[in-house]
Amino acid sequence: MAGAADASAARDLWKDPRTPVHQRCLAARAIGLLGEHGPSWLAEGVSDDESPLGRARWHGASDASRRRQAERRFREKEEATEKMRQLGAGSLPDVIGVLRDRSENSKRRVDAAAILGGLKCREAVGPLIEALAEGHRDLSWMCMSALTTIGSRRFARRLIHIAQGSYPLPARQEAIYTLWRLHEHRAEPLFIRLSAALGTEEEYTRDMATEALGNTGRRPRSQKAIAERLFDPSVSVRFSALCAVREVNAHTLGCLRRALVAKLADPGKVDDNRVIAAFAAELLRQA
Repeated sequence: MAGAADASAARDLWKDPRTPVHQRCLAARAIGLLGEHGPSWLAEGVSDDESPLGRARWHGASDASRRRQAERRFREKEEATEKMRQLGAGSLPDVIGVLRDRSENSKRRVDAAAILGGLKCREAVGPLIEALAEGHRDLSWMCMSALTTIGSRRFARRLIHIAQGSYPLPARQEAIYTLWRLHEHRAEPLFIRLSAALGTEEEYTRDMATEALGNTGRRPRSQKAIAERLFDPSVSVRFSALCAVREVNAHTLGCLRRALVAKLADPGKVDDNRVIAAFAAELLRQA
């Protein structure tokens, strides 16, 4: 392993500028594959560029990230399998049956949703959406969590219908969050409408819808909506609009740039770490 006995020795080789470049590169990859963390970004003589050491550090960090994701996924599967045993379900169809049964104990249905998400059961997407629509807060939240973990956009139109329909507020909010996290671009008109619904939608609902416009942030219609929300009466919605901007570049419309400049004089803040003027200045520095 790069001439080292273990990950700790490989880390020492990586940090030592006297180590030959080819050996430091091998050490970076070894650290990423076997170490608790990726190679240090502060190692002497290593720049964030396309040099051999720079590329080795990037690859080592990517290796470490993929390994951690795989380990986390393995743990999630183990936990879901154990929960399935505790639920007394012998198969995934049995778990889906528990989720669908409205006469079942609420906790068992929540556990069923967690299992289906943990095992990434794509066949459960439809049942999860229908359970989410019931609007029981804990169940709707767990169904949202399962749907975003599974990552499927199947039945996204059903989620859009729930978000804009006469469903319980927890169901609508979890549907909105699911569409946002799934990057469902077909929800753009919904997000524009909800974000501007002063007086009829809760602030938290408008917050989510506003920030979700960042998914379609290159589209002129979304940029115009974001620019409008930067002047919203709610400071929280204004901050969400800044989050939706993400970056200022050649694709940024003039109306959005002017709105960002105007925010430099905005005294509003959500808290000490979320200050409107400071965030607007940070975004404009990218331009």
